[in-house]
Amino acid sequence: MDTIILSWIISGDLKIGFAIGGAEVLTKMTLYYFHERIWFNTRIFIIQTSHIRHLIKTVTWRLVGTIDTMFMGWIISGDPTVGLKIGALELVTKMALYYLHERLWHRTDFGLVEVIEENDQEKSSVSGHLFKQDYEIDRRSRNEAFGHNSFMVLLTGLSGSGKSTIANLVEKELSQQGYKTYLLDGDNVRLGLNKDLSFSEEDREENLRRIAEVSKLFVDSGTIVLAAFVSPLRKDREMMREILSEDFMEVFIDTPLEICEQRDVKGLYQKARNGEIPNFTGISAPYEQPLNPEISIKTLNSTPEFCAEQLMEQIMPKIQLKK
Repeated sequence: MDTIILSWIISGDLKIGFAIGGAEVLTKMTLYYFHERIWFNTRIFIIQTSHIRHLIKTVTWRLVGTIDTMFMGWIISGDPTVGLKIGALELVTKMALYYLHERLWHRTDFGLVEVIEENDQEKSSVSGHLFKQDYEIDRRSRNEAFGHNSFMVLLTGLSGSGKSTIANLVEKELSQQGYKTYLLDGDNVRLGLNKDLSFSEEDREENLRRIAEVSKLFVDSGTIVLAAFVSPLRKDREMMREILSEDFMEVFIDTPLEICEQRDVKGLYQKARNGEIPNFTGISAPYEQPLNPEISIKTLNSTPEFCAEQLMEQIMPKIQLKK
């Protein structure tokens, strides 16, 4: 429709507008199909926000589409300047329309079901050939050898809430008492194991899934795991609970956003306010407070040492081996 109107305005002939628009129905559908197939098989910008991918797709498609329009306009009107003018105008109108079209399609899963089913079938065919291997030295043996239970303690809260500080103090105290511990921290994990992940909602979920699976291995090794992660969404924390089952303890480090911003040791909140950091929890992305955490620690008007003592009091009974 856009091409018909532009061709009519520029050529001054409605018939030419319909002729160019009609011819484009065939050429554009063919070109658009191949353009989509190429992008479907292109892995770049997959882990970035969808907006970047859609903007680049908009530009590449517009270049292809504009060249096609210019040739159609020239061939049908017999005047190359008509083709150039139509193509130049379309460069603006079509980019805006195509971007909106991409954003609308991004919000629906129509046409993606086959891909999801294929991936599920592939995973299921692989997992069908995998079997859990049992060894003589199991978790119980390790727990008895170390003299304590093993489990995961997730400290969740806003950036700057004090998660890592409290976790560090607790680990130090546990270590001094002879308990085997390990501390997993958000930044440290993202600098290594999860450096391929962004901060999109999908990658945040994958980030926490990997952390839960790694923690499960540590727990099996007889280690008490302290994990300090923002983990903003309830569904992701519930996923972690499902993976670790009764070996999961959720601790909410309850610190008001304004206090976290005042601390802002890393300067992240200021950058987020300036638009330099997208999807920043508490500013441009939500944080869903735990509804029923095992422990809730309010840090306002409390020292890190006092908060660590509160956590120690709660986890010590869980550490002791049942006789």
